[in-house]
Amino acid sequence: MKIMMGVDMEGITGIVSREHTSRQGRLYEQGVQLMAGDINAAVQGLLDAGAGEVIVWDNHASSVNAPMRELHPGARYLCGSSANRLRWQGLDESVDGLILLGYHAKAGTLHGTLEHTMSSDSWFRLTVNGQEIGEIGIDGALAGAVGVPVIMVSGDDKLCAEARELFGPEVVTVCVKHGHARHGATCLPPEKTAEMIRAGVGEAVKKIGKVRPLDLGSPAVVELTFKHTDHADGADLRLHQGRRIDGYTVQWTCKDFATWMGFTMTNPPPTGP
Repeated sequence: MKIMMGVDMEGITGIVSREHTSRQGRLYEQGVQLMAGDINAAVQGLLDAGAGEVIVWDNHASSVNAPMRELHPGARYLCGSSANRLRWQGLDESVDGLILLGYHAKAGTLHGTLEHTMSSDSWFRLTVNGQEIGEIGIDGALAGAVGVPVIMVSGDDKLCAEARELFGPEVVTVCVKHGHARHGATCLPPEKTAEMIRAGVGEAVKKIGKVRPLDLGSPAVVELTFKHTDHADGADLRLHQGRRIDGYTVQWTCKDFATWMGFTMTNPPPTGP
């Protein structure tokens, strides 16, 4: 059994502030220690459940956050950038399931801890065939394009609700905190969430074959609403039948969402809150 796991920071145990997630933040070192704790709990849970191969991708910002010396030796770790800005290096049909650890709710979610979609500086709303999605939707659709289901997510309560709505009731959700503001949450301690994450991934492995890969439809009409008109001015309209809808919104029509994402992430906007 081969499992891939993407790890963001905003939904990690105890993280509530940009001070935790920004390399310049005064709490960044605390943030990466908390990140390592969630990763290690998930890896151990997967190994206990019989996974033969575990690949973990630190996908927050520049992908060089998780402290390697403190990570579980039972997994392999993808760090840094991929060639041509490929978002998921090595994600293909050989993977049995995808785990999204420490993710956050989509932009605009009421009281979602550190909510945003890809870029809190420039992206406001992303829809595919009329369905609004955030980062779990983006990564779930990319996995779905090669037949891989998302079997578990962890983050705050708002993220977990978003996951159940998007992937269906079979997806396992692990709620490590309850958001009450963008920069505030009621958090469970690492010792407790480690137990929850280990149990959650064990349950998730049993859902392989029950959770369907995400399919947002084909062809895909993708609309990206930016926060500022100059960001929309800079969007490339030459590919995928791009056209301007209004001052803030650009629309593309393409074969499927994975085709669009491959194009836009060639030169992505800034990431992180």
